[in-house]
Amino acid sequence: MGASLIIIAIAGYAFLSVSGEYAAVTGEGGASVDVVSSHGEFVFSLEAQPGERFSYVTFGDLRLFCISSSRGLLETDILTGETSVVCSGRTGAPWFDSEGNLWYTRNGSLYRWNEEVSGSVPAFHVSVENGIAAYTDRNDRLRILTLENGRERVVQGYRFYAPRVTPSGEVIAPTLTGEIVYLPSDGSMMVVGNGEQPCWSSEMQGLFYSVSTDDGHELTGADLWFAVPGETPVRLTSTPDVYETNPECSGTSLWYTDYAAGTVHCVPFDELPL
Repeated sequence: MGASLIIIAIAGYAFLSVSGEYAAVTGEGGASVDVVSSHGEFVFSLEAQPGERFSYVTFGDLRLFCISSSRGLLETDILTGETSVVCSGRTGAPWFDSEGNLWYTRNGSLYRWNEEVSGSVPAFHVSVENGIAAYTDRNDRLRILTLENGRERVVQGYRFYAPRVTPSGEVIAPTLTGEIVYLPSDGSMMVVGNGEQPCWSSEMQGLFYSVSTDDGHELTGADLWFAVPGETPVRLTSTPDVYETNPECSGTSLWYTDYAAGTVHCVPFDELPL
């Protein structure tokens, strides 16, 4: 599988977010957030202040959002380099939706930018698209909230974490036991594969995800898979020396990180073995 190689010192686990032809990724130890293009060009770097660390990056419309360990939730315009504080208090992980809205939680409430939208979303991670918010509660149950009317669906049977809503309102959610669950808007539910870090592609009408192995302390391998709900998953890579993690889709390209080498990759969909 051919891919452009973008070398950044990410040193293991990194937060990756993509938008259009660009990707934002945390540098080693959260000391920076670097923006690169799909052609391997370095575009911008947000450097942390002394003692500060960055995490939970989301990126869209050439605006970069991340959590600072000392300043709170930040917004940076990568064209001008100007950084401002969206919220100085403690917030949940930011989510930038496909319509250009920033979402995050604070003190058990859901916010769009600085406006409180719902007063009962007690979660750190929340994903919002098309008027649907998805998150997990303290019992690892999946909660799917319709923002217009406040109706909430509670899904049990698995221990969910880090759900994501697709632009058309479906939900994909990994579980602590390794299943990846797909929940369309009709209220049904199906397991589409086994792995972690799923991301949805509207272009491909399916999801990419990583399947990893470990020794109890460190990763010992990771490969990429693709699944269309209701069909047999397809293995995309089998690379003992490359640990493909953090798959993210943007347009007609797939981005991912190599945990072992500390690099970021981008490959067009038409070059994938599908």
